[in-house]
Amino acid sequence: MEYVAVLLPSVAIGIIFYFVMRWAFRADSSERKAHAASDDDARQWYEKIKSREGSGEIFLPREDSDS
Repeated sequence: MEYVAVLLPSVAIGIIFYFVMRWAFRADSSERKAHAASDDDARQWYEKIKSREGSGEIFLPREDSDS
């Protein structure tokens, strides 16, 4: 019974650590998927704008008409 009392805190901390790390890795994976979906959506939007405007340089700074 002494062995259980000695090992139980370490095992409990290990289990807690496992679940915390599992949660962190799943959150990171979900964030990467959301970021990839956002990048894909932005890429599609840009391609649509580019095809509508007819130029690949639509986001260049405008020249000042005052000078």
